[in-house]
Amino acid sequence: MFSRVAWENWQILFPIIAFTLIFLGFIFFVLRAVFMKSKKADRLSRLPLEEEEKQKPSRKRDAGAPDKPKENPPE
Repeated sequence: MFSRVAWENWQILFPIIAFTLIFLGFIFFVLRAVFMKSKKADRLSRLPLEEEEKQKPSRKRDAGAPDKPKENPPE
């Protein structure tokens, strides 16, 4: 597949540089996570992923309460 692409000598530098930067970024974050202090890891693990809304009105009705019949509009 790659034999169809005719690379110039200077053009091969772009994929090599891009791969190297992505690889170094990945290694940086892996090492940062591995050497993180346990106190900071515990604090980060307790952070909420989404903000919780205050007392969101529930759409569910009480299980024991009967439904109110809908009134038909006058014709």
